[in-house]
Amino acid sequence: MSTSKQQLKTIAWWEFKRFFKWKQELISIALLAIIFIVSAGWGVITEIFSEQHQGAIYYENKAEQNWRFDESDKVPLRDAGSMEVQQWQQQLPEDLDVLVVISSNLDAEIVVREKDDWQADLIDELQQQLQQERIARLSLSEEQRTIIDQPPEIARTIQNTDVEVSSAEEDDGFKEALPMLVTISITVGVFTGFGLMMMSITAEKQQRVTEQLLTIISPRQWMDGKILGITLHSIKSMVFLGLFFTGIGLVASMFAGESGGGASFDRYYGAVLSLIFVVLGLILINAMLAGFSATIDDPNHSSRSSVMLLPLLPVFLSFSIIDNPDGGLAQVMSILPISSFVMMPVRLLQTDVSWWQQLLSLALLIVFVIWMRNVAARLFAMGIQFYGKEPTWKDIWNAIKG
Repeated sequence: MSTSKQQLKTIAWWEFKRFFKWKQELISIALLAIIFIVSAGWGVITEIFSEQHQGAIYYENKAEQNWRFDESDKVPLRDAGSMEVQQWQQQLPEDLDVLVVISSNLDAEIVVREKDDWQADLIDELQQQLQQERIARLSLSEEQRTIIDQPPEIARTIQNTDVEVSSAEEDDGFKEALPMLVTISITVGVFTGFGLMMMSITAEKQQRVTEQLLTIISPRQWMDGKILGITLHSIKSMVFLGLFFTGIGLVASMFAGESGGGASFDRYYGAVLSLIFVVLGLILINAMLAGFSATIDDPNHSSRSSVMLLPLLPVFLSFSIIDNPDGGLAQVMSILPISSFVMMPVRLLQTDVSWWQQLLSLALLIVFVIWMRNVAARLFAMGIQFYGKEPTWKDIWNAIKG
């Protein structure tokens, strides 16, 4: 390995370890594991500590009614007599938590001491069973009952793939939520780079540390190392957040009794290409932040600190068009290098993207990353010479032009 590559690796690894604390990360992972374990076993825990509620049920016309409420195991209901009901409607005994009264026209009344969450499930179950019994008592033909009991079948034809999808097939909720989760993760990665890059460069500039280091390495090597190191830290934050969301999804699927969909080439291809776009985008944003941070003398008093929020604008705009991945604005943003690292992964996860758009977007992003890397090095070399004052906008523009 050449000396320049070894120096770049050393700088990047040092910059990463500078903000990476093993003890804190292990504590975070341990807390995350505890959250997953508690979430996965929450049903058992609540069952152990939940109170057993007792109730009674009374039918006003018991002799005429053949129907009986199929009560839940959580709230067992014993039969009540007419004399007891009159008294209990005024004051429930100590051994009863609820009294259910079924009228002759299949309405219900529940009597409780105070409002509580467990009563909502009992009310929902009563409504469903009473409605079913009312329908059963109607003079309907078998065909009419079938129409009432079964929802209509709705077929969906996707012209791009000629695939018919019925409403009874697997729910696409996770697929619809995935682009939002990816966008949130990218936002976390960008904000991580924003905070660390600003703090790192401006602090070193004020302490005159960088001037000493530039006697043994070039400004470009120092900038490249910082960009790579902070990008690794941004990726670490995104991975941790991704694991958190994945754990939540697994726990939710366990409760729902669902299994993940089968893997396919398109899914793996979209995931890999999305990862490439995200990594290149983080390098691009961190290069922008690094170059501009070098032009700020004191972040606490500089009026330019707010300008560094401009690279975050495409990320924020992506949230507003995430539900329309085939729209004109979404297609434009997925090609422009300043926003493609967000919008192209979102589109790849939601819809079919033309091969030429993928190729053009990736090529423009790579070219823009290389150009911004050079701009960041020039801005850093120029900005480090201004101690005690900030370069003018004309100086910045001349450095960008090279």
